[in-house]
Amino acid sequence: MRFEHPEHPGRAVRLAYCSNLHPAEDLDGFLEGLRTITLPLRERLAVGGSFGVGPWLPAALAMELTADEGSPDLSRFVEFFAENELNPFTFNAFPFGGFHLPGLKEGVFRPTWAEPERLAFTISVAQIARCLREACGGDGPCGHLSISTHCGGFGATVREEHREKIYENFALLALNLSRLEEETGDRIVCALEPEPRSVANDTGALRAIHEGILAVAPEVIGGGRSRRPGSPEDVVRRHIGTCLDACHAAVEFEPPQAAFLGATRAGLPLGKLQFSSALALARPDENVLARERFFALDEEVYLHQVTGRRGEEYARADDLDRLAEAFAAGDPDWRACDEWRCHFHVPVDLDLGEAQGLRTTQPEADATLRAALDAPDRWGCMELHLEIETYTWNVLDPTLRGSGSLLEGLEREYRHVLDLLDANGWKLT
Repeated sequence: MRFEHPEHPGRAVRLAYCSNLHPAEDLDGFLEGLRTITLPLRERLAVGGSFGVGPWLPAALAMELTADEGSPDLSRFVEFFAENELNPFTFNAFPFGGFHLPGLKEGVFRPTWAEPERLAFTISVAQIARCLREACGGDGPCGHLSISTHCGGFGATVREEHREKIYENFALLALNLSRLEEETGDRIVCALEPEPRSVANDTGALRAIHEGILAVAPEVIGGGRSRRPGSPEDVVRRHIGTCLDACHAAVEFEPPQAAFLGATRAGLPLGKLQFSSALALARPDENVLARERFFALDEEVYLHQVTGRRGEEYARADDLDRLAEAFAAGDPDWRACDEWRCHFHVPVDLDLGEAQGLRTTQPEADATLRAALDAPDRWGCMELHLEIETYTWNVLDPTLRGSGSLLEGLEREYRHVLDLLDANGWKLT
């Protein structure tokens, strides 16, 4: 789905959802998800022409498809997209595999960007993205492809001596993406995603990651390794950008406008905006029933980082169970908070108000998107890639999921985003 605005000629917004909400570890399972969710969703939305998709492929499948012996499966994979007029313009290369398995938690950050497996996985995804672009028809010289990934690793597991290797591997990725562009003409932007408790907690902390990559770029990329015009630093700036996740930014209490400005600082390309909402609880010390509902959301698959705020002071927990332990122990930092926010993706159309004691950060997500839509000159690309990413349907409490099936829930999310785009003057083309 592609949108244009009469006051911003040459610019466009592309909309998709991330397929990590119906993940599969093999090709047959992946294609089945497209058949049972993606294609019926397009019919519900009555969208003609190509339909945007944000594929997530586990590393084992991505590398299998790009190996010599995987050529027949890659052909089958590509043909499905082309025959069904699906447009895979954005990709998720964050989870390495087993995304819905119990016990995943901070393991979603493994391997780190200090390890060669992470680089190899992301290069494979880039190669697949290129094959799909060729088969499904390019978007012209202005369009780019985007791949989101984490900023290096989970903060507590990344030692200082790992950081140099992380920067080097990101620079190597930029070099590989530059070579792909030399060969094909397609620009791919790897979008680094700040996340609470990671090596880049928010868009402000992303600055140090980007500066570290730029610092090693002359040695890693220099010496004629890239034939494109410009310096090694230019190669990094062209291919390493930001994935702004509205849920993550809200959890860290980043004001929407500030988060957008931080994500696009110094000309960083905004490779992708993930449209997502978190959960929030006001006055947690006195709001007993809502607080118990908040703690009851703890589950064994995903990491649910929590940030609390009192004025200009913050408390941070790696997961809900650790917050519950600290609160039960009488930790004054948590008990004194005015509000808690939790990294628990909930449907973007969901507005709980304050009636149930909990609310969603839907207003913050909406404001983040409006900030981006109002300033296309800051995108660093001619297109804004917009991706709905509510991957928690399988663990959501029914009161937070909404009625009906996954397909019906996805349709409601899309209609919320479509209304936002329309209200801001961006029309479907």
